[in-house]
Amino acid sequence: MNQLPNPFNSNPSNPLDPLNQKRDEADRENGGLPKAYHPATKKTLQKLFIILIVGGAIIGGILSIAVISLMQKAGLTDVPARVENSK
Repeated sequence: MNQLPNPFNSNPSNPLDPLNQKRDEADRENGGLPKAYHPATKKTLQKLFIILIVGGAIIGGILSIAVISLMQKAGLTDVPARVENSK
């Protein structure tokens, strides 16, 4: 009878199984070097990052102006009237 190996088995049966390989062994195969991006991909990601930063700054500026104008219309920015305590 041909059964699939038990993934919860504490004794791995096949040392070449990729699920059982350790992280160190995989790093040695790749030479321990980080994966480098393609130059076009890197440029696209940089453009996207700049667009997101500029877009967030513009939206934040518009929202802050809108909040300040609403506070002024509601009278929340006025100086409160002085109340004198009589003794």
